[in-house]
Amino acid sequence: MNRVIEVNGYHMEYRLFGSGERLIVVMTGMGGSFEEWVSLSEQLSESYQVLLYHRSGYGESEINMRSSRTSSHLLECTELLDALQLKQQIILVGHSYGGLCAQHMAKLVLDRVVGVVLVDSTSHNLSILDELETPIMDGQYSDEDWRTMCRSYSNLSKEELERLHQPELSLEQQGLSSDVLARLKRFYQSPQLYKTMLEEESFWHDDASIIKQMGTFSSIPLIVIGRDSEAMIEEGINGGLPEAEIRLLEETWHDLIHKQLRLSNQSELIIAEKAGHQIHLQRPDTIIEAIHRIEQAGRI
Repeated sequence: MNRVIEVNGYHMEYRLFGSGERLIVVMTGMGGSFEEWVSLSEQLSESYQVLLYHRSGYGESEINMRSSRTSSHLLECTELLDALQLKQQIILVGHSYGGLCAQHMAKLVLDRVVGVVLVDSTSHNLSILDELETPIMDGQYSDEDWRTMCRSYSNLSKEELERLHQPELSLEQQGLSSDVLARLKRFYQSPQLYKTMLEEESFWHDDASIIKQMGTFSSIPLIVIGRDSEAMIEEGINGGLPEAEIRLLEETWHDLIHKQLRLSNQSELIIAEKAGHQIHLQRPDTIIEAIHRIEQAGRI
């Protein structure tokens, strides 16, 4: 059951599963809800305690007065852990933008983190993607188009957004349970979500630079999970995208994924075959496998 707790004067939404000596903390991607991680967390709860939470501005978590930089996300996370009296050592699981947050947290709280799993994570070298020559793809849906949508939705009332916006869910999302789907729909019909995403996007290049300057977390076991580039290229071509552009994007993304292995001298790469960016929905077994490998590495 989802719960809300007051943390430093603000309400934060969270959900706890299971028990165990290790605590798994999941950091979701930009615009991602922890509802998508419920099924996976239930499976992990047989061996671990799992914490899902919505950072400031997501779900029922209130927008607080601190900036939405990754450093503030980490402060929120550690304050939530204190409020819930969760003292175990942590395995961080970060997806997409949440992977950037996980990299940051691992570097800041080395004494508590015993493993990191990056799931198709944003790179601290993300600016490389902005330099790619993909004019046809950019013309179909650019970053500015996305910002315009977010600004428009953020200025509506909740009632207006519910009338005007029916979220387009992926096939994997549509396969979730009916109660999760209902909460997921409400999640995407919240004006504060789009305001928060705009804030996160406006800061993430600066944050990435800061995180890069902080160096590595070489003493912590790391598993990097990447999407299947060839599957993404085939899907893009079938969807009408030019092969040269989608291949350039995927090869560059895959190169950045590989370079994340340098964050630790105890790193390993897993490619989630036949999966795209939503690995936690398409190939949750790869994440479970990665967490078990992290646990085994900690016993050696």
